[in-house]
Amino acid sequence: MTPPDSVLLARFVLVRARAAGVDAVELARAAGIGPGALDGASGSVPGQCYPRLWELFERQIEQPQVGLLAAERYGMGELGLMDYLVATAPTVGEGFRAAAEFGSRLTTTRRMDVVADTERHLTVAAATTAEGRGAELAAQASFAFLVSRARLAAKAPIAPAAVTFRQPAPRHHAAFTEFFGTAAIEFGADADTLTLHHADRDRPQPGADPSLAAVLRRSAAVATLSTPPARAWVDLLAAEFDSLPLATVTPDDMARRLGISARTLRRRLAAAGTSWSRELAGARGRALG
Repeated sequence: MTPPDSVLLARFVLVRARAAGVDAVELARAAGIGPGALDGASGSVPGQCYPRLWELFERQIEQPQVGLLAAERYGMGELGLMDYLVATAPTVGEGFRAAAEFGSRLTTTRRMDVVADTERHLTVAAATTAEGRGAELAAQASFAFLVSRARLAAKAPIAPAAVTFRQPAPRHHAAFTEFFGTAAIEFGADADTLTLHHADRDRPQPGADPSLAAVLRRSAAVATLSTPPARAWVDLLAAEFDSLPLATVTPDDMARRLGISARTLRRRLAAAGTSWSRELAGARGRALG
């Protein structure tokens, strides 16, 4: 089982899925997340659920640039404390640094670092332990969020100097060029990176508030991710059941898929007030229904 991500990340995807006409509750269940992810409560979800949400969302709407589309509808405060850390920074570049430094307060499975800061450019790189299409879409969304947040905070049409993605080149690039405002986009790269021109890096943000920023930084420094609620393990188990041959699956098989021991699996099921046999019976009922 991967470490947790903030439920805010999952909610970010689910809210957009619902706006696009997708059944967000069903999407959450398919990703292994309980319906509580939509109700505004704080907490965490298993780390593999966030990229899985992106992948399932893309399948539903058949849009390979779904990460970009989601950021276009971004609303202030959706990512909690990090939004305000970015918005109250004195410059766009410092906002990027805040996002990189405190992004780990939302997730333990992905990170962003400032990898270069010169007289000409500032470059951030995103890295994740996840693989596959969901991770590619999450990288899209991360950079789209940064650019959208910077444009909103600076009240300027900021266009990166360059963007690189590990994902293979899509059939059509127009959506990426249009969103980022540059044709300097490389696919199939070694890393996911975004580079700002020095003029944009140093651009002041009208909403900068040094006093508030200092308070927020102190709060962020002690913020921690809570353990995923017990029910989240059961929802994740249900999603795995639905993709397996139920006649032969065993607790050991399932534990290996989830990256935990069979003993830990039984303990988490007990903590959620259920059992292996009960969840297996539920899976069989869903398969018949």
